[in-house]
Amino acid sequence: MVPNDTSYHFDSLGQRIFVAIILGVVCILGVFGNGLVILACLVSHRLRDATNVFVVNLAIADFLTCLFTPANIIALIGVHEVPTHGSTFDIFCTIGAAVTYISIGVSLYTLASLAVIRFILLTKSVTTYGRLFSSKVVIISWIMLLWFIPAIIVLLPVLRNVDHLGYDPTYHSCSDRQTENSIDERTKDIVLAVGFFLIPGLVLFISYCKIYKHVMINVDILKAKKGQTGVITMKDIKRISKSMELASVSCDSIPRISLPGTPVSGRYRKNPGGRGIVKTNLSRRQVKITKNLFYVLCAFMVCVTPYLILLIFDDTFLAPFAPYAACFLITNSCINWMIYATKHPHFKEVFKCLLSCNWKDIPEPVRWWWWYRD
Repeated sequence: MVPNDTSYHFDSLGQRIFVAIILGVVCILGVFGNGLVILACLVSHRLRDATNVFVVNLAIADFLTCLFTPANIIALIGVHEVPTHGSTFDIFCTIGAAVTYISIGVSLYTLASLAVIRFILLTKSVTTYGRLFSSKVVIISWIMLLWFIPAIIVLLPVLRNVDHLGYDPTYHSCSDRQTENSIDERTKDIVLAVGFFLIPGLVLFISYCKIYKHVMINVDILKAKKGQTGVITMKDIKRISKSMELASVSCDSIPRISLPGTPVSGRYRKNPGGRGIVKTNLSRRQVKITKNLFYVLCAFMVCVTPYLILLIFDDTFLAPFAPYAACFLITNSCINWMIYATKHPHFKEVFKCLLSCNWKDIPEPVRWWWWYRD
C-alpha cells in the first residue's frame, strides 16, 4: 500500500538500520505505555467509565501495533531473501502485517470516536450522554464496529485475491505485496486512503473545530457578562462552566457515567471561593482544552499525513520516502497513550501507584487486586 514502483528497492542497509532503531524505540514505548493504560483500568474501578472504554480500546489497538512491530524490524535487517511460503517467518510476517494494518485503522477510528464523545459531552446535556453511554449494548456495538470496519477494508481484498499480505522484498517490510494489476493496486490504495485516513480524519477535525468554537463562544459570553454587570454569578458559572468542564478530559469535575456494575465516584464540584478563583479556574480550563485539542490534531496530522500523501499520489518520486512515512504512521501508536492518558488526573494517579509499586494506594481497587496486593 505504497507507491507501485517495482524499479525502486529499499536496499540501503544504513537506512534500514536507522528505520529499525526507530521502530524498536516505538515498540518499547508503545508496549510499555499502552500496557500501563490497560493495567490501570484493570486494577482501578475509578477508571471504569464509558468514556475510558474507548481510551482502553485505543490502547489495545496501539498495543497490538507495537507488539507486532518486531516483524518489520526483522524484515528490515534480518531477512535478505523472500522467505519460503509457509515458513515460520512467512506466517509471522503475514499475521504481523494484517494485525498492524487493522490495529492502525482501529486506532484512527477510536480517535475519531473520542472526538465525537467529547463533542457530545460539551454540547449536549448529561442526560443525553447518559442515555447513549449507560447501556452496555451501545458501547459494545460501537467498539465492535470500530474493529469491523478496518478488518473489512484490510481483509476483503485479500479474500478476493486482489491483495496479498506478507513479506515485501521491495521495502523489506511485512506489509502488502504489490500486485501486477496496477488498476487493482491503485483502487486498493484509494480505498485505504479514504476508509482509513480521510473519514476518521475529517470526523476528528470537524468535531474538535466545533468544540473549540463552542468553548470560545462561551468565553465571549462570560466576558460580555462581566463587562455589563461587573459580576459573574453562580448561575452563569453553572450554565457555561459546566459544559466547559465536560469538554476537558484533564478536569477533575468530569461527571462519571459509569458502566453497569461499576461504582460512580465522580461528582460535580462547585468552584470554591469568590469570583477571582472562579475566573482563574475557567482560564485554566480554557488553556487545558486548547492544548489538548492542539496536541491531538498535531499528532494526527504529523503521523498520518505523510502516508496519506503516498497513497493518494502514486508517484515514483515518492517511493524512497515510503519507509519513513510508514515509520511515522506507526509512531502514532506510542504517542496516543501519552496524550489521552497522562493528561487525565485519575490515570496519572493510578500510574504513579503502579510505577512506584505503591499498590496499596491505588484508588478504588478491584476485588481481585485487594487479594493480590495483600
